[in-house]
Amino acid sequence: MVITILGCGTSIGVPMIGREMPHHKDPKNRRLRASILIEPFGRGEGSILIDTSPDLRQQALTYFHKKKTRLDAVLITHEHADHLHGIDDIRPFNFLQRYQIPFYGEKRVMDTIHSRFHYIFYPTQIGGGLPQLSLNPVGKRTFRLKEAHDPKLHKVEVTPLPCEHGKITCYGYRIGSLAYITDISRIPEETMRRLKDLDVLILDCLRPKPHPTHINVEQAIDYAQQIKAKKIIFTHMNQEIEYDSFRKSLPPRMVPAFDGMRFNLPCPVAQD
Repeated sequence: MVITILGCGTSIGVPMIGREMPHHKDPKNRRLRASILIEPFGRGEGSILIDTSPDLRQQALTYFHKKKTRLDAVLITHEHADHLHGIDDIRPFNFLQRYQIPFYGEKRVMDTIHSRFHYIFYPTQIGGGLPQLSLNPVGKRTFRLKEAHDPKLHKVEVTPLPCEHGKITCYGYRIGSLAYITDISRIPEETMRRLKDLDVLILDCLRPKPHPTHINVEQAIDYAQQIKAKKIIFTHMNQEIEYDSFRKSLPPRMVPAFDGMRFNLPCPVAQD
């Protein structure tokens, strides 16, 4: 299983428009909006995207496999614009692949996509091309990607990780020994129990100061120490966080993400 960090920045990206700082010259301090790509069978094979960020086009051009560009399934964490509003950029994948792409997420989020992007489901004009996608609400139970076009993906098990994000629920997801949790203010005990025996945890870490809807650096480190994954990668970071100094300040096993970070884990496909 190959995991690529497509973006590890906050909702406005890093650097913020009009606020570029000297340390932003370092590529590791320039962050697209938060998203990852999971390829359970290796590079260029069946692929799972978590969130369609507004930077999806740039992310795909930069980090997807050049000769085998494909997208087979999308997991949506929540409905905020920085995690959803690149949805129109799945159209090139439709053009290349000639099949519908399934989206999965909490029912509230699937309903929001249906209403917010009404034109996709009830087109009112001819031409222009529309995203071809299906909406698949999921609850808290582990599910499989049975709607994916590639039958190999039908055996991939995905466990939702419901978390609090201010007043709404944001889903993280676990696939095999990987867990991805972004945009949270609290991890409920039920979800904490689903985070045992992880090789890698990718976790929200907005900024040093407290925030009403995100965990800050201190809280992220505290959760990481409780969860005890073999490696913790912090994401969704704002422009105050400078990569090198932050990396050096962290306890063992913990590192900040950077756009384009890539690593391998055992394939999580069910054996039945």
